[in-house]
Amino acid sequence: MSRKLMTLALTILLSFGLITVIYAATNDKPVELAADTIEYDSAQGIMTAQGSVKLTRDKAVLTGASAQYNTKTKEADIFGGVKVVREDTTLTADEVRSYNDNYLVATGQAVLVKGDSTVSGPKIEHWIDKQYSLIADGAHLTMEDGYMTSNKLEVFHSENRAIGTGDVHIVSDKRKLDATANLATYFGSKAAQKKVVLSGNARAVQDGNVITGKTLTIYLDDKAMDAQGRSKLVVTPQ
Repeated sequence: MSRKLMTLALTILLSFGLITVIYAATNDKPVELAADTIEYDSAQGIMTAQGSVKLTRDKAVLTGASAQYNTKTKEADIFGGVKVVREDTTLTADEVRSYNDNYLVATGQAVLVKGDSTVSGPKIEHWIDKQYSLIADGAHLTMEDGYMTSNKLEVFHSENRAIGTGDVHIVSDKRKLDATANLATYFGSKAAQKKVVLSGNARAVQDGNVITGKTLTIYLDDKAMDAQGRSKLVVTPQ
């Protein structure tokens, strides 16, 4: 038996009109691709699927309307109402590209939910091994009782920490809070104290009171705020 046949196994199953292709390589984990129609180019190592696509590899399941998977480069491209589920992470978008089973690029109404954090934007880049996500433009972070928007957002999921850069805006109807800054760092439930640290033209309005300063710290477990540097507080009489 040739070496090529020893390192490559391909199985096609037909059931109720659905085609399933299982690809496996020696010392590697199998890829299962199910769809209404599948074309496989063994020379190029490319699978093309159409209709009710489901691609399963290791701990990840990708679904969508159509897909292409390259068995040699481990690159996948899923289109149309895409959903990626891997352990406690769910990613939805119009299109998702997967590189080497680790780096995901989601475009078109992209939303990533991991644990108790939700981020969204026109494009989300996510690294599984680093547990890190990047939204380079039009970012939105949902917090426990409000949300934060910014031009750029970096999320460190293992730390439950996020950094928003550029035109940061925080809104919490529950806390009657509206805050803006050039930069914001959010510390979630894994931190010793849940808070948001604002810097650069920081300004916060709460219950009609206005506080400005170089750096503002908003504590999320209560309504307390700290200001560092030259600050100004305007209190509205109740």
